[in-house]
Amino acid sequence: MKKKIMCTLIIISILLGFTATVGIQWLYDTFGNLSMDEIIFHLKVPMEGTNTDLIFQFFKDCTLRIIIPTIIISFILIYPIVKDLRILEDKYHASGKRTILLSCCISVAIFVVSISDIIQATDIKDYIANQMNDSTFIAEEYINPKETNIEFPEQKRNLIYIYLESMESTYYSREDGGLAEKDFIPEITQLAKENTSFSTPDRLNGAYTLYGTTWTVGAMTAQSAGIPLKLSIDDNSLGEYSTFLEGAYSIGEILEDNGYHNFLLLGSDATFGGRRNLFTQHGNYEIWDFVSAMEENRVTEKIWWGYTDKLLFEFAKEKITYLAEQEEPFNFTMLTADTHFADGYLCEDCEEKWRSQYENVISCSSKHVGEFIEWIKQQDFYDNTTIVISGDHLTMQSNFFIQDEGDEYKKTVLNFIINPAVNPINSDNRLYSTMDLYPTTLGALGAHIEGDRLALGTNLFSDKQTLIEEYGLDRVNNELMKTSKFYDNNILVSK
Repeated sequence: MKKKIMCTLIIISILLGFTATVGIQWLYDTFGNLSMDEIIFHLKVPMEGTNTDLIFQFFKDCTLRIIIPTIIISFILIYPIVKDLRILEDKYHASGKRTILLSCCISVAIFVVSISDIIQATDIKDYIANQMNDSTFIAEEYINPKETNIEFPEQKRNLIYIYLESMESTYYSREDGGLAEKDFIPEITQLAKENTSFSTPDRLNGAYTLYGTTWTVGAMTAQSAGIPLKLSIDDNSLGEYSTFLEGAYSIGEILEDNGYHNFLLLGSDATFGGRRNLFTQHGNYEIWDFVSAMEENRVTEKIWWGYTDKLLFEFAKEKITYLAEQEEPFNFTMLTADTHFADGYLCEDCEEKWRSQYENVISCSSKHVGEFIEWIKQQDFYDNTTIVISGDHLTMQSNFFIQDEGDEYKKTVLNFIINPAVNPINSDNRLYSTMDLYPTTLGALGAHIEGDRLALGTNLFSDKQTLIEEYGLDRVNNELMKTSKFYDNNILVSK
């Protein structure tokens, strides 16, 4: 009986070892450089609404790579044990023990090596070290939006905020400041050049994505509330899924307090990754997502993450028209999905003019955006409407735009503002992060912000320095990586 238990443990150790090694390799090959904060976050919140294609792809890519070596090595290690049990008797008892011990040691060694591979592949050592190192940076730099005077003009402007999935400034041509030999996104490039982009006079740039802002809900948290999404490994509040950053105060809440109707449009399930909680608890957004579309029989099947961006923009026109007919000003926020990795979703309207599907999907997204903005400009409400267009985070498409060795190009997400209420004091060559878009969006609506700072963000329409301009990119990132008791006690939860 004991030997059966030992054989079972040997098989489990080997299976876990190969699953861990193959799994982590697949994870990084597929998603790129994931950080531990993102991994822990997704382990703690429900995965409802995820794209099942990714799960199926994992099993397709990894099952044989895990099962075959597990079977072979388990057989090699267990066969001598079984042979000793069947053929050898008491006088060979010591030999049988040595066989079992050797097999167990080898299986444990395989498991230990796999754990070592995980440690080497991830930033888990730095993460653990940072969890033990409390930083006062957030406490010292955080400007509480609840306690800051924000005054809106008498004539309030509408806001249309478009999050573009994985849309980087690298997609611009090299001539315009990107990494592409030819411009993948000509419609977006033209819009960025014609409007407020906080770039150099001859090169377009964008916003840096800092620690805790590098995946969709983290990006939305940064841009709407001016903070990173940090979740300590021992924290439970998001795992319980009853509150989402209880102490944060977002643009949705500010606009709601000033009489705005907040609306969120998604082509996927809003529940995924905590997005529904983020927007319902911070601004009481009316949400219309894939689930809503199914309930109203507007779509009949799930494609990609829900329904495609072609439909998303059509629904957006419908919802905005409805909002514009109401008496109160509106804040309409939407998120695209077709440019999500892996390879994106190529709809029937997309041209295949580039070498890869992902490039074609990116180009198609630019076309959709260009057409959508042209439609908005033709509407009666346009003159009193400000439009913010921003990538949510850098692409997770692995090996896309590999930089040459020694290349100092730093990737950013593209963003620009159409029809702001004010002009920036200095829009040239600003260094900023997605957290700065929080007060900047309010500034674009003509709101006066006391001190031009909110949370960890700076209003780019002002001449006040951003945290990156003041302290440098590396310093800010390193401080955000560390644990913050202030964040845990005042933002993650509310006292």
